[in-house]
Amino acid sequence: MCVGTKWLTKYQDTINAFSSKNHLEILTDNPSGLIGSHITLYERNVFSYYEKVNFMFNLSKKYNERITYIDTDWLNAYNTNITYDDITLYSYATYDLSDKNILTKWFTEKEEYFRKSLLSNISVNSNIDFYIPEALISIPQLNNIDNIQFDLKTIQPIIESWYGLKNKNPRFRRYIKNGIGYAEGWGVSAVCKKYKIPIDKVDWKKQTLL
Repeated sequence: MCVGTKWLTKYQDTINAFSSKNHLEILTDNPSGLIGSHITLYERNVFSYYEKVNFMFNLSKKYNERITYIDTDWLNAYNTNITYDDITLYSYATYDLSDKNILTKWFTEKEEYFRKSLLSNISVNSNIDFYIPEALISIPQLNNIDNIQFDLKTIQPIIESWYGLKNKNPRFRRYIKNGIGYAEGWGVSAVCKKYKIPIDKVDWKKQTLL
């Protein structure tokens, strides 16, 4: 996903270099200057981080094969020679929400409530155990993609509202000022829990950068 003039100007050359050698899909509001990429237009009136989740799962349904999403600013470092298995959803990290770590040490009581209540909105009586960060996510081929997409759409307004302009936590200020939502990994984490999709960490970086 590359939305906004600032990002497009900064990463256009990186995108074009990658797409000249790989099948690259881009969600963008301005495809001008992007050569070789497969374009999906970003058409919402406001920017939402959660649209990257919808984008990657839409591609999963379209192609019915593994889809790897990566943020534009990480693209140059991505190792395209990774071998994935057939069933696991991979990310650059997974955070155990029952332990103190770099993520949970910042959790407020409200976020802990959010963790314990989100799944109830998609008919699951359980807590989210692991958080899947969203800068790099590789989704396996999914047989129940329609149900997953329905659940992701169901919880989208909840996540966008929770991490929207009403959230006064200064920790999110730099994200919220650019749009609505944030912490879109909650959506992916929720469907992995409900549909029992295995998750794992992947060493995604090239050993050397050109």
